[in-house]
Amino acid sequence: MDSSSTITKVPLTGSSVTLSLHPLVIMNVAEHYTRVRVQNQPRTTSSTTAITSTTPSSSNIQVFGALLGKHKGRHIELCDTFEFKITVNKQLNTINNIIIDLDDLSKKLESIKKVQGDLDFSGWYAIGSELNVGLMSDFYQQLIQLNESPLFLRLDPFGVSNELPIHVYETSIDILPNSNSDGTKIDFIEITYTLITEEAERIGIDHVARYSVTDSSDTSMVTEQIHIQYNAIRLLYQRMLLLLEYIKAIKNNILPRNDDLLREIGSLCQRLPIMNTDDNNNQLFRDDFNIQQSDVALLALLACCTQEINTLNDYISKFNIVHEKQQHGVFGYGGRRAGRGPFFYPSSFV
Repeated sequence: MDSSSTITKVPLTGSSVTLSLHPLVIMNVAEHYTRVRVQNQPRTTSSTTAITSTTPSSSNIQVFGALLGKHKGRHIELCDTFEFKITVNKQLNTINNIIIDLDDLSKKLESIKKVQGDLDFSGWYAIGSELNVGLMSDFYQQLIQLNESPLFLRLDPFGVSNELPIHVYETSIDILPNSNSDGTKIDFIEITYTLITEEAERIGIDHVARYSVTDSSDTSMVTEQIHIQYNAIRLLYQRMLLLLEYIKAIKNNILPRNDDLLREIGSLCQRLPIMNTDDNNNQLFRDDFNIQQSDVALLALLACCTQEINTLNDYISKFNIVHEKQQHGVFGYGGRRAGRGPFFYPSSFV
């Protein structure tokens, strides 16, 4: 972009794309900012020291990353994020001296495509109370190689409102009227979005919303359910111990016999599952227990097999690299050895 180019921010208008946003994206960006902010805090020592002006403030912290999403026509669904490497070119005496490592970014995208083929590079995210159009235009010029129209997501950590402090912009290049062929401008068009969640994300959101570093009694829904089940099992165990002590007291002639109460206890015991594994009549319980134990052992074995397969794949990759270097060292880069010799390896072995 030449000096005649201009950069404008277009207010919220109708957009050519529809956007769906997963809460995982918001949580990842917020976690990235919080982590960098904590890392930039000064370390406390035994002696009290004053914080100098060189300590970065919360408003000066800058974090950047890539957005991953699913593209279906003009509909984009932002699903995940990851951080990308940046370098600061100190030789440039401008504020927009941040350079993205596109080689590392491309490698990460290739790795992600192998695992999740439906996710594509959709744009980038940043932190800021206001839209820094100068810096974001430089990012646009660098990332346009990966996406012709990347989205830009901005998180405002200091925004105070009833809505989420998330702003998403659609980027586009327009030619200025009454100008030469080089007169262009970059438009950042703020677009609306809808939140969509999955079951795992709803559980995570519930934990994040209820988490507190203080001694508050506010807990997540999952924790509450586990505590309810635990308290119910413990109460049942205590009541069964009480009934057992009552039966022993009757057997030892300590308490008088009450046939009606004994019949109710017998009826209750018939409804309870039999957990005594030493009983020969407990074949059903032992069969179910053996099935569950086999399933758990099978899952552990699958995990071990997966780890061994990954180790074997790493070994094969390293072996191929060493074998290729040996061929280049003996015959150069131009040819291959046709005969069998000390450096010959069958293709089936490789």
